[in-house]
Amino acid sequence: MSPDKGKGRSSSTRRGHQARPSERPAQPIDARARSSEWTVKPASEQARKQWLQALAAEPELMDAERTRLRTRPLDRSANPRRTARLKGGLATRTIGDKTLPQWQQELTSAGRLWYCPDKQTRTVWVTKVDLQHPKATD
Repeated sequence: MSPDKGKGRSSSTRRGHQARPSERPAQPIDARARSSEWTVKPASEQARKQWLQALAAEPELMDAERTRLRTRPLDRSANPRRTARLKGGLATRTIGDKTLPQWQQELTSAGRLWYCPDKQTRTVWVTKVDLQHPKATD
């Protein structure tokens, strides 16, 4: 056995991978917002799990979406074709005792994020995250 086996390797690195100082870990959906920002929360346990799965698969994309939801969830100006209110039976969603409008953000050509912004509490409720096209909107 080598005398230095297991030494010199930090517990935060994996074999063959050295964490770069510029990398920041991906944030969970309900990371604390600053006072001027919206709070982003999952509307259900299923939505929380979907967010975490998408975060594991696409960390940069999901971090960017979390930032967008915290700072400008109702702003469509950056790409109006990718952000829109859902229509028909999906146009609203009841969360707690409130009926809120439900929006859709196109994450990828197939992936979608559904969310309900509550202007009164400045809370964005994530209702669905799917990196595959949701069948409900077909």
